[in-house]
Amino acid sequence: MARAGNMYHRVLFYPKVGVRDAYGASVDNWTGCTITTRGEIRFIGGNKTLNSDERFYSKSMELTIRWRSGIDETMRVSIDEDPQMYEIVYIEEIGRKIDLKLTLEKINA
Repeated sequence: MARAGNMYHRVLFYPKVGVRDAYGASVDNWTGCTITTRGEIRFIGGNKTLNSDERFYSKSMELTIRWRSGIDETMRVSIDEDPQMYEIVYIEEIGRKIDLKLTLEKINA
């Protein structure tokens, strides 16, 4: 169980929404925050890869929040109103609906 004093980061969750583009094709979009909460962040690693002469940087972190329903792996996460978005890789329930531990990966845009 995480201490409440360590949960000072503002976390915004954006659900995946399918929309149509100008040509009628389905496009995934993550606009409109539906869940706002506080969480504790712990960085767990990073990586740099080279693909077709282009560098990709990844950053992994663990986010611990109080348990709540409605959070799944299709959502995207923004922390402290930073424009950088993270995707949810894994969700682990801590205790019996006490906390959620989410593994996040930085999205290269």
